[in-house]
Amino acid sequence: MGPSGFGSGGGLIILSPDTLDEGHGAAGFRLTYTRPDQRSDIKLQALSAEGIDAHNTRYNLNAAVGAAYGITHQLTVSVELPYVRRDSLRAAEEGELERLGDVSGIGDLSVLAKYRLTHGEGGGLALIGGLKVPTGSTHRRSPDGERLETEHQPGTGSWDPIAGVAAGTKLGQFGLNASALYQWSTTGAQATRLGDRLQGGIAVSRRFGSAPGAHQDGLNHHHGDEVDEHDHEARRASWDGFVELFGEWEGRQKIAGEIEQASGGKALWLAPGARFNSAGGLSVAASLGVPLWQRIRDSHPDNAYRFSLSVGKAF
Repeated sequence: MGPSGFGSGGGLIILSPDTLDEGHGAAGFRLTYTRPDQRSDIKLQALSAEGIDAHNTRYNLNAAVGAAYGITHQLTVSVELPYVRRDSLRAAEEGELERLGDVSGIGDLSVLAKYRLTHGEGGGLALIGGLKVPTGSTHRRSPDGERLETEHQPGTGSWDPIAGVAAGTKLGQFGLNASALYQWSTTGAQATRLGDRLQGGIAVSRRFGSAPGAHQDGLNHHHGDEVDEHDHEARRASWDGFVELFGEWEGRQKIAGEIEQASGGKALWLAPGARFNSAGGLSVAASLGVPLWQRIRDSHPDNAYRFSLSVGKAF
């Protein structure tokens, strides 16, 4: 999972171009459960015999807390700190299988700034920039006391710049958002440089039951120059239905300058979901992602499905 930012617009992965009003904020929690395909011990050992350091987990969990604040009407800054868990990690190296147990801990902090280039509540365009900060542990060890490889650690030890763009518009009762984020990996712990990451796609959403002053984008909105007018409008609870189509790409990693040819991969996901927006500014959303297509290199297993849950509060 790459950085998501907070208040992602119509969906949970795709970012909208909207920003918070000046002096307004939001805080929340995001949980992502990814279930990989389960490869047998024999399969992992067979890959290892071919010179591929293959591994598998029972599931991967990312539980993140985040906050966002409107510096101006056009500029919003957000932070997100994850807790990472890799359950029942198994790895094969030189033909031998190792059961490395559960690996968990605080992950790397992501800081994003979004600057909206357009005004008003119609179509919008925003630029995104940020940094992944090495706050996570890189010294987790196996049951035998051996330090785990960096790709299995909660943190990476690297400072990684992030850049992206988000665009959005409204088509009648529907909202359409598109975004892309690219993360450049730098060398981190144990002379390891994990692969660069790219995540992008589109989200289509529709709101049901909103009041005249309610916004399509829930927590992450922009009132433009009409802040006071909207503050006086009545609000009531509403529902959003959304569908996201997004792709993820991860490049090969390097260890001590040597490229791991069997690392990295790419996948195309479809994730339908729904969001409930309370009259008081509370938002609860969930989605289920399934891979439509994937080409994951042999060191990693394919993806089976991904469940995401988000809870947030605007203030």
